[in-house]
Amino acid sequence: MAAPLWEVSLPERGARSSSWSRPRAVLSVTSESHGSEELHIPVAVGRRLAARGDELSPGSRAELLHLLAEEERSCGRLRVEELVGRRDFSAAELERRLREEGYPTGVSAELVGRARECGLVDDARFGAAFARSKVAAGWGCARIECELERRGVSPEAVEGWPEEFVSAGEERERALALASRRRLTGSNDYARIVRFLCGRGFSPSLSCDVAREVVDAAR
Repeated sequence: MAAPLWEVSLPERGARSSSWSRPRAVLSVTSESHGSEELHIPVAVGRRLAARGDELSPGSRAELLHLLAEEERSCGRLRVEELVGRRDFSAAELERRLREEGYPTGVSAELVGRARECGLVDDARFGAAFARSKVAAGWGCARIECELERRGVSPEAVEGWPEEFVSAGEERERALALASRRRLTGSNDYARIVRFLCGRGFSPSLSCDVAREVVDAAR
C-alpha cells in the first residue's frame, strides 16, 4: 500500500473566531484506504506538523493519524500550561476552551484530567476565588451561583459558601446600596428596581423587599 500524501494549510493571519470555535488548520490527506480527506486540527498542531514535514514519512494513514494524536497531546499540554499561567480555570472551562481550539474531546478530557491530578486545575479553588471577586464586585449570591454552575462548578464544592463569603445582612446592605443609587422617576420605580436587583443576582424576595424600602423612603 502506498504511503499517504498529506499537507497542512494554516488559517490566514487575523482569521476570526466564531461564537463556538476558533480558527483551525486543515490537514489534507489522500490515501488508498480513505481517498481524499480534510481534517480540521488546532492551529498549533498544524504549525508543528508543517515544521516537521521533511522529517515525517508515515507509511500509512493509520501511522499519520498516530503522529497527529501525539502532536495533539504534546501541543495540548503546552496550551494547558499557557492558559492556566494566565488565569485560573475551572475544569469544564478549560476543557471547553481546548475543544473550541480543535482538540478532540478525548484528548481534551485527558489533558484536563492530568491538570487536575497535578493541581494546575482545582474547581474548589477556582470557585472560591471567583465567588470572592464577584462578591467584591457587588454581585448577588444567586447570580454568583448561576455563573459558577455555568462554568461547571457546583456551589456546594466551594467550601464555606455562602456563609463565609457574605452574611444575609451584608447581602441586604449591598442590595440596598445599589438600589439607593438608582434614579427614581415616579413611574414603575418599584418594578424597575426589582428587575435591576434580580439582574444583579439578588433573590426575588430580597429584591422586592429592598425595592419597597427604597420607594417608600422616597415618598
